[in-house]
Amino acid sequence: MPTNTIDNRTFDARPDRIDYRDRIYNPPLVCLPEQYPPMEFIETHLADYTRVHKLILNQGQEGACTGFGLAAVINYLLWKKHLDEEIKTGKKSPKMDKVSQRMLYHMARIYDEWPGEDYEGSSCRGAMKGWYRHGVCTDQFWPYKSKFVAPKEGWQQDAAKRPLGAYYRINKDSIADMQAAIREVGAIYVSAKVHQGWFLDSFSTLPVIPMMLDEAGGHAFAITGYSTKGFVVQNSWGEKWGYLGFAILSYEDWIQNGSDAWVAVCGAPMEIRAAVRTRSSLSLSDAASGKAEWSWSSDSTNAPFTFANASVQPLSENAAYEHTIVLGNDGRPINRFLDVSDAVGAIREAALTLPLDWLGKQQKPIIAIYAHGGLNNEEASIKRIRIMAPYFRENGIYPLFVTWKTGFGESITGMLDDAVGKFFKPSEEMPSRGLWSDIANKLKEAKDRSVELACENILVKPVWMQMKQNASAAADRDAGLTLLAGHLAELKNRIPALEIHLMGHSAGSILHGHLLDRLALKKVQVKTATLYAPACTVGFALDHYVPAIDKGVLAKDRLFFDILSDEREQADTVGPYGKSLLYLVCRALEDVHKMPILGMESAWNPAVEAKDQWNARKAQDVREWREFMGGMQTVKVHTKDRAKVFDGQEYISLAHGSFDNDTQVVATTLERIRGQALAVKVENLHGF
Repeated sequence: MPTNTIDNRTFDARPDRIDYRDRIYNPPLVCLPEQYPPMEFIETHLADYTRVHKLILNQGQEGACTGFGLAAVINYLLWKKHLDEEIKTGKKSPKMDKVSQRMLYHMARIYDEWPGEDYEGSSCRGAMKGWYRHGVCTDQFWPYKSKFVAPKEGWQQDAAKRPLGAYYRINKDSIADMQAAIREVGAIYVSAKVHQGWFLDSFSTLPVIPMMLDEAGGHAFAITGYSTKGFVVQNSWGEKWGYLGFAILSYEDWIQNGSDAWVAVCGAPMEIRAAVRTRSSLSLSDAASGKAEWSWSSDSTNAPFTFANASVQPLSENAAYEHTIVLGNDGRPINRFLDVSDAVGAIREAALTLPLDWLGKQQKPIIAIYAHGGLNNEEASIKRIRIMAPYFRENGIYPLFVTWKTGFGESITGMLDDAVGKFFKPSEEMPSRGLWSDIANKLKEAKDRSVELACENILVKPVWMQMKQNASAAADRDAGLTLLAGHLAELKNRIPALEIHLMGHSAGSILHGHLLDRLALKKVQVKTATLYAPACTVGFALDHYVPAIDKGVLAKDRLFFDILSDEREQADTVGPYGKSLLYLVCRALEDVHKMPILGMESAWNPAVEAKDQWNARKAQDVREWREFMGGMQTVKVHTKDRAKVFDGQEYISLAHGSFDNDTQVVATTLERIRGQALAVKVENLHGF
């Protein structure tokens, strides 16, 4: 739903996407009154609600209705609890504090369902997620201003006093279910498409919103009652709208235009041990129980790992987010900091403010920028950061990870499995000896060629190309890598002795190639770059890494590689494909068939290069690269002699994805960056 602005009001609430995990509200089997709340209740308490506690909100011109609408519901629930206590004790209580509309709206945008931040609005679900994971503080801690103002210290602890309790999605098409929820709780949180009939003046009695056909846009609000005519809307446009901020929305209007409806109650106050200032995958109750701080292992036995050095236990999710910038589609930055206004500010926080504070205290300031491969989504990246980052920090290296939401591995594995199922039926394994072995190998090659041919038709190639486009777009003006390069330049300016190092795995080599372009413009030097199984083409390396070396950004002898031997590449798999990801990229996913890929041994070593290894039009790239590098002095080829590598808990197969799980490989890289032996051993890289 597009954002619309009419009469200086912004309409930008978006309908929730369908989520079958939602718990649906089941109303109690009780008869409902004709009207709720009853007239006697309204006459007795309306002045207290509107005049004493001033609970009619006004969002002004900003499209912040998801925050204001939910704040109205929570305020109502807290006011009702406050009122019940006064009635019970017979004593007047102090004026209650309103909850922070700014926090709820900001959380809605952080937890929204759409990538990026190039829109004003958000969804009800995003706001509910924010309340579920963080609670809500009062507006004294986080006031609402026309421009974003960071919250006051202690806002997280205050927010934990008002957690979300039980909550349900209401069937929006059932008037009876919505009425029952209002009667049971008092107020519900909804969104709808609104129209010109909503532009009401001030009335002396409760008006009915006239139904009109012209749509203005999406709007979120509270419903605090019902009558025979419709639902009682509590809007967030001030007391001069309708009757003291209230109006009736007819049932017909709701059925035609309603989008979402939620019912919730407040939970019991909690105390949290650690303040969370970044996006969380945990509920507030999990955070309060200390789950966010638990060390964990994804070992199938769930056996805990005992660290010899307690300082390298996995970071909390919150701390991991402080060590990463997050990029979405087209390389646009995404904000994961709850107390930072926007994505540009989030990159500044992660890439400048936090590193500057840490590096300024180090005798030898070092920062390493790590770009993961294309087989990971955001969740997997955060797991990696939780586990890897402590080894950097404890060895005097500030780690900054680039999380780019590719999810490529998840996408292609399912696609390839489906495609292979159409061409090949499962069969018993053939004996792997003699003639049978030859037949099995030929069948394997036939299957692999079929997978390669199918890739374009089953959208695998477009997914790969889109991922590469995202990496390229990240270097556009105001995009993620451009902002990162600017902050690295500022870090270097403030700390002249700073060393900058790059580490990249697989498609991370593509990100770093574009980052080097931006660093060259800033005249920022990189001390070393280490690429694990780089998935960029040799042509890309000629276009990006060679110019960086020629311009003095990076020394040729400080560009290091860890790659698989060709034999290991052919023993690797990607889902049903019987070779490594680099072979799949080379033969099926790039612009031409048999594109030279930088991480393949045959791109370096003529001795393992087959006669028809490369596309004839691209073979010249390989010759130019070999001539430029002048040998393999900085290349470590991992062979069948080390077919299993140790991740700290178990031995895993040497494969395209194993490099950053290999304790020996990562330790060697960190030693190279430090320029000396590690102060703290790399113990465990298991679990991502």
